[in-house]
This record gives sequence, C-alpha cells and structure tokens, in this order.
Amino acid sequence: MQDIHLTLNDPQLEQSLLRLATQQQQNLPEFVLGILSRYVTETEQAETLSIQKLDPFQHSQAPTEKFRPPENSADLVFADIDDSLNFAKQLRQQAWQRHQ
Repeated sequence: MQDIHLTLNDPQLEQSLLRLATQQQQNLPEFVLGILSRYVTETEQAETLSIQKLDPFQHSQAPTEKFRPPENSADLVFADIDDSLNFAKQLRQQAWQRHQ
C-alpha cells in the first residue's frame, strides 16, 4: 500500500472538492480516493473493451432476383390510393385516436 500526499494549489478546486465530499457525507481523502478509483476503473474498462469492426462488404448480400413489377395492377397493394399525403394523414389520425 502506498501513501500518497496531495497538495491542492487551487483554492476553488479545494472548496469544490470539500463541498462535494460533504454532500456525499465523506471526508476529503475518502472522496478523492473514490474519484480516482472510479476514474481508473472506467479507463481500464474502456481500454479492455474491444469490438471487432466487420467489413460490410464481406457481411452483406446483394439481391439475387431482379425486381419485377406485378403483372396485374390489382396486385399492387395501394393502387387505389390517389392522394398519398391525405392517406398518410388519415392513418396518423386513426393511430392517435386508438391511443387516446
């Protein structure tokens, strides 16, 4: 175990640390050690956390079939809708009314 002595040359920093330590109901050395401990723990976790980056070209698929529009216009799902903006507004209003 190491003894560490800390000298604060900034009176504003000292007052802020004292105020925060009092809010946490700790004495100043315990509070500072807690801050240092959390900092070291978070820093070590950030360094050990490694996420492998994948190459999107190796993990993606191109469509195998070409797009073909339906042969019959009756097969189009929204073929009967002339005003898509008005239709979207009506859907939104119906959804809001269901959730009220």
